[in-house]
Amino acid sequence: MTSILIIVHVLVALTLIGVVLVQRGQGADMGASFGGGGAQTLFGSRGSGSFLGKLTGGLAATFMLTSLTLAFFSQQQTGSIVDQSIAGQAPIEQPAEAPVGFDPASLKSDIPASDGLPSAE
Repeated sequence: MTSILIIVHVLVALTLIGVVLVQRGQGADMGASFGGGGAQTLFGSRGSGSFLGKLTGGLAATFMLTSLTLAFFSQQQTGSIVDQSIAGQAPIEQPAEAPVGFDPASLKSDIPASDGLPSAE
């Protein structure tokens, strides 16, 4: 079901792009009135306003409907994180603690540094 809806969604999107590209711009009427060949248009001398406008609106509505339906189906498949149980997961190991009698000062060495820099003491 989802794969069919994705195919329809992509086809509607490509058709919508094509229909929008076929339409004339708002400023095209002025050029047609000065000898731009307004009578030689594909959809007649009146232009393609009503047909392509309705087609664009229908395709846009179909695109929105398929988008919302795909979003709904994808949300239904994943579910909520809150609903997932954590019982099947491995327990988190605690970091190893330092030994009780550990003294960090015992790590200091009395050997002078060979790089010639003064010590941090």
